[in-house]
Amino acid sequence: MASDDGAVSTAELPTGINLCYESFGDSAAPTILLMHGLGSQLLLWEEGFCEGLAATGFRVVRYDHRDSGLSTMLADGDSYTLSDMAGDAVCLVDYLGVDAAHIVGFSLGGMIAQTFAIEHPDRTRSLVSMGSNTGNPDFGRPGGEVLAALVAPAPEDPGERAAKDLADRRLWASPEWHDDDHALATFARYAARSVQPTGAFDRQFAAGGGDREEALRNLTVPTRVIHGTADTLLPMSGGERTAEVVPGADLVLIEGWGHDLPTGAWPHLIDAISTHCRAVERERADKENAGGGADGSS
Repeated sequence: MASDDGAVSTAELPTGINLCYESFGDSAAPTILLMHGLGSQLLLWEEGFCEGLAATGFRVVRYDHRDSGLSTMLADGDSYTLSDMAGDAVCLVDYLGVDAAHIVGFSLGGMIAQTFAIEHPDRTRSLVSMGSNTGNPDFGRPGGEVLAALVAPAPEDPGERAAKDLADRRLWASPEWHDDDHALATFARYAARSVQPTGAFDRQFAAGGGDREEALRNLTVPTRVIHGTADTLLPMSGGERTAEVVPGADLVLIEGWGHDLPTGAWPHLIDAISTHCRAVERERADKENAGGGADGSS
């Protein structure tokens, strides 16, 4: 079994965008591509989470979006869309030599993952949309102090920035699983690796606009929607609406999960993702065997 656990690489894409990525698990296994959220880096998907998911039988790839982490940072005045960010992911899948992947996205990553599945269904083995919404402004939108905290500019001073990040996290974190020390350690790893400029955050925020419901109603890829009952940043109605709109989608609600990825949520999330992806793999194998004989040949 060939393993590339923790292998850090840079994919130089034909678009001129470079994406930093890491792989975990058997390189010959079906690929799960993890997409992080706004203002995050691939570090959002912690090594222990990736290793646990890979142990269920998959190659797990986490990566930095454009304008995040160690991937290409664009210039002020540039702009792009979810389609552009999904296109980056398609190029990364090409770079990995994979025909199609299980596309898993959290928050803004869920919006990118949906767009990937809408625009590139032939490259999508399945879709998992986590803690996200459809873009319909009536569902899964923050309000009040949560919205104010989200759009408030980050201080330049590193200490003040960490304090704001922690105060914000407390607003939308999982009530029982959040840990201040763990959150602060995560923020420190982010800062030591790469600080996202305000312009990059604004460009990603702008890219997440638009209502995808009409396109989602025509989606044909196997889809699972996962959402937390304690999510205040993109409330549960966003996940419920996504599952309602996407044909055949199922909805997994995780009691007490907020808008974070704390270690306490890992077993629930790993199980929800892996059971969906394994079921899709079994169905694919059954269809191949039925169509080409016992050995699956065509």
